[in-house]
Order: sequence, then structure tokens, then C-alpha cells
Amino acid sequence: MSRPKILLIEDDPSVRHGMAAFLRANELDVEEAENCQQAMDLFRADNHDVVVADYSLPDGTSLDILPQVKKLSEDTPFIILTAHGSIDLAVRAIKEGAEQFLTKPVESKALLVLIRRLLQQQRLRKRQMVVAREQPAAMNPFLGASAAIRDLEEQTRRMLEWDSPILILGETGAGKGVLARWIHANGPRREEAFVNLNCAGLSRELLESELFGHERGAFTGAVNAKQGLLEVGHRGVVFLDEIGDMDPAIQPKLLKALEEKSFRRLGDVRDRHVDIRLVASTNLDLEEAVRAKKFRDDLYYRVSTLTLRIPPLRERPEDIPILARAILTKVCLRMGKLKVELRSEAEALLLKYPWPGNIRELANVLERAMILQRGERLEASDLGLQPRRSSAPDPGEDLLPLREMERLHVERVLQRTSGNVTEAAQILGMARRTLYDRMKALGIALTKD
Repeated sequence: MSRPKILLIEDDPSVRHGMAAFLRANELDVEEAENCQQAMDLFRADNHDVVVADYSLPDGTSLDILPQVKKLSEDTPFIILTAHGSIDLAVRAIKEGAEQFLTKPVESKALLVLIRRLLQQQRLRKRQMVVAREQPAAMNPFLGASAAIRDLEEQTRRMLEWDSPILILGETGAGKGVLARWIHANGPRREEAFVNLNCAGLSRELLESELFGHERGAFTGAVNAKQGLLEVGHRGVVFLDEIGDMDPAIQPKLLKALEEKSFRRLGDVRDRHVDIRLVASTNLDLEEAVRAKKFRDDLYYRVSTLTLRIPPLRERPEDIPILARAILTKVCLRMGKLKVELRSEAEALLLKYPWPGNIRELANVLERAMILQRGERLEASDLGLQPRRSSAPDPGEDLLPLREMERLHVERVLQRTSGNVTEAAQILGMARRTLYDRMKALGIALTKD
């Protein structure tokens, strides 16, 4: 991860070099400028986390460049230093958007403390900007006793300290988002923002605006400039969920941002530099999508440097009781209920069920059962699942392909909801548009809510 970048504007070489050397010795990256013109050229060429500027400069004052800096990057803190301070000047500087107005001589250690505090406030603002998007992790992504989940944990831990992109493969509801948040929370970027964007179901225009941001007037309705999620996630982790569904027109722009670490907002001519770790996920076969020309091969190779596959529940049935008990504990706490016991018959039914919706479907089934049941035990009848004759079919019994099993399950859920697609999507743990896409792919007649 790159170090925070400071733009230091000071016309006295001895003061500038001494201050820059001290800041660099304390793990800050410093660019130096001696006048307003040089400072703006540097600021336009790169993202700076903090600007420290002397008030009097050969070709103007720091108040001349302050509004220009704020226009280009409204969140960049601006510190003004002056040898001839006054209350009126300080008030004007703060009104113009400066975070601090300090009188020289400034002690280097005090300036360092101030810069670090502003950087921390900057991190907190970014995290607050995405807090509404964040969903709390349902559970430990490695909860279970199977060899498959232990292998996944070992692979993930080996990838933590590296900065290469990670592609998480797994079926719907397998826990890809939970694993992505765990990678952020346990990696070197844990103090920075975690930005989450689901690429499925977004139009090209909305996806482009969400990723890269836009300038005021870039399109109809853009009344204010907006930061993109790549910008908000600077120095943090950007999680692109269901990247396989990304509009083909956006893919080359994302590839450029990953390879060159720069991008442009919609309607802007300035390149903005970002330092992110990308974590992406998909439930699609991206190699097949590449062969079908639906996903760029160069982007696929870029995002799949490191690959993790989350095994579906049917491949690790020994984990189902452990996951079920953990889910029940969380639901009880949220509902203010005493501990509810899962009866052995109910547990056996959970083991027989194929779980096409994986952990998300398991959580939905258990939560619905908790809402509807009144006792202290969950019976098999409380789960609302159709029992199967046997978890291991007889050798002569016909086995259904996975696609046919999924089709039958979706049809059964639609029958239970009387054709209400919105309600069925909630039960299956997927977006309404995603369910429509799956129905179309499975040959199920579309139903209007």
C-alpha cells in the first residue's frame, strides 16, 4: 500500500527541504513546490492527501490556490502557514475551506501530529460514506469442520499480505461477500475504507457513475460533483460483487484503472490516481464468458491473479449443523429470545436438503422458522422444507442434473408465493432481477408481480 502523499508549497528552499525531509522520515510521501503555478501542476497530476502551503508565494498566495484545490478534490485537507498571521486572515482562510491556519515558526512534530490527525479524519469520512452499503458479516467465513473449508482458510490467509487482485468464485449465497469483508478486516488495509458494489442489475450509466464518479453537469441530473467508489476506496479495498455481470462497455475502463492506477470521472479531463486492492466475485464461469466474448480476456487475467473458490453446502454437509447452530444463536440474540434447540429430526432434514441457495438460503429458512414457531425447539415441520427420501439415493434411482434440480426448486418457491417474484427472490436470497434472469435461463415462464 502506498504511503500518504503530502504536497508541500514553500518558496524558501531551506525551510521546504528541512520540512520535507522530516515528513519523509516519518513515512509520508512528499512532493515539493515553490510557487502557485508549480503547486497546481503537481496537484492536477496526482492525488494528494494533504496540502501544506505557505501563505505568501512568489506568484500569489495560498488563498489563490485553495479554491482550485477544493474544486478538484473537496476532501483534501489544506493547511496554511504564515509568518504574519492575523485573526481576520485566519477567519478568511477557514471560510475558504482551510482546515488549519498556523503561524510560523511551526514545530515539525506538531505539524506531523496535525497531518496524521487530518489523515485519520479523512479515513473516517470515507468509511462513513460507505457504511450504508456495508452489510455486517453474518458469521466467520471459515465456520465448519470440513476439509474443504479448512483448505479455503489456509489459501486465504496466504493471500492476505499480498496486494494482487483476488477473484472469489462461488454459487449464489455461498458467502462471497462475507469472505471479502474478512479479507479487508484482516489485511494490511484494515484501517482504510471497504467499498462494496454489486455489478449485477445496474445500467451502464449508473455503474459507470458509481465506480468512477462524475462532475457537475456531466449528464442530465448531475447537479453536483460526486466521488466514485474507486476514489472513496483509495488505499482501501474495493469489492466488486458479481463482476461477471459487468456491462462490457465498462470493462475496458476498469481494466485501465487497475493497470494504470488512474481513472477519470464522467465529464472530467483530469486523471485521478488511486491505490486500491481489488477483490471481485462471481457465480459465473468467467472462462466460458471469455470464450463467449461476454467478458474481456485481459480483464479476466487481471482480476484472477489470485483465485479462491467457496465450496457449496452440498459439498460439505458436515458443516451444515455447525452453521445452523451459529445462525440460530445470532437470530436469537437479534430477536431477544432464549436459546432455541434444533431437534435431531430437523437437523437430519437440513442435511438431506440440496441448498441451491447455500448459506443465505439456510439463514433465511432458519430465520423464517424462528419467526413462525413459538416453542423452545425447532421441529422438522417448522422448517418448511420438503423431505427427500434419502440423502444417498439408491443405485438404481434416477439422479437429476444440478440445473434441473435448481429449476424444480425455483418453481416450488414460486408456487409457495403464488407467483410473487419479489417474495420468491427474498426467500431464495437473491435480487429480484437476478431471479428473473435465472428463470429465463431455466425456461421458467416469467410472471409479473
